[in-house]
Amino acid sequence: MKKTFKMIDLDCANCAAKMEAAIKKIDGVQDAAVSFMTQKLTIQADDARFDAVVQEAVKVCKKVEPDCEIVLK
Repeated sequence: MKKTFKMIDLDCANCAAKMEAAIKKIDGVQDAAVSFMTQKLTIQADDARFDAVVQEAVKVCKKVEPDCEIVLK
């Protein structure tokens, strides 16, 4: 499954790169992309674990940039 989420208050490209690298290490993630320019997060992961992967990705992003929000819709 592949989904794209809107990000709010992603402040720097370096933080986006750190988030992307950390999300790619999560078990079950096939690919991930964090775009600073478009303020979007795209995750491709196993269907069975997708919701758990998204929750872990949110935690990772909060660690890198506490003010950043991911809109889960």
